[in-house]
Amino acid sequence: MRNLNHKLSSSITIIIPAFNESSRITKALNDIDSYISKISKPDLFQVIIVNDGSTDNTSGVVNGWIQNESKNKKCFQLTGYMPNRGKGYAVNLGFLKASNSIVLYTDADGAAPINEVQKLLEAIKSDYDAAIGSRVIKDKDTKVSMSFTRRLTGRVFHLVLSILGLASLKDTQCGFKLFRMDAAKKLAENQKCFGFSFDIEYLFLLKKFGYKIKEVPINWYHIEGSKVNIFRDSVKMLVEVLKIRFLYKYNITDSGIKG
Repeated sequence: MRNLNHKLSSSITIIIPAFNESSRITKALNDIDSYISKISKPDLFQVIIVNDGSTDNTSGVVNGWIQNESKNKKCFQLTGYMPNRGKGYAVNLGFLKASNSIVLYTDADGAAPINEVQKLLEAIKSDYDAAIGSRVIKDKDTKVSMSFTRRLTGRVFHLVLSILGLASLKDTQCGFKLFRMDAAKKLAENQKCFGFSFDIEYLFLLKKFGYKIKEVPINWYHIEGSKVNIFRDSVKMLVEVLKIRFLYKYNITDSGIKG
């Protein structure tokens, strides 16, 4: 990680949506905390953990970690709500609370190492408005450890993307995406889908509003405890993509997609 301070001359908000992640979230928090310390510029970071109506002790674990373990306590904040409203709702809230020039959202399991943000930042520096991590596009410097279920689910998801004209993107569901602040705010203001398919709506909206998207290969490692169900979620994805197409085709403003 050379020349980190130069690469992070822009401030970053990191959003972590969390639903019942008490057993896994501290890994991601520790990794981000260490990364901030290596950068040596904590004033460039804002980390928002959004508790998406968890029924376990996610809030207690996060609060305890911030108070007792974090080396950069001022960077981290916990927010949330009850009941559970969906990952898309959590990310939306994070976007609305973000105050830095660049916004990243990443999964609570830490499957994508936080230092992979460097690769996404390079795309933003090259005049892209959004950089999305990809587990499908490969290069010699990346390694992806993914279960068969996730690979198969990803292929099923990709098949339905042609409905929204997003078939050129190889991996829409990777939970590691970086945006310029203006693009993130535009997405949050126009978002209609707050559940399972919010990633796809974001990409659809980026295209609709003329923002430039770069898909970037990243390292990604399978973490046990995934909530993905290949049969249930594949059917749900198809239904929700059709709903997104319907809502935008007829310019319906009232969201009916909760997840």
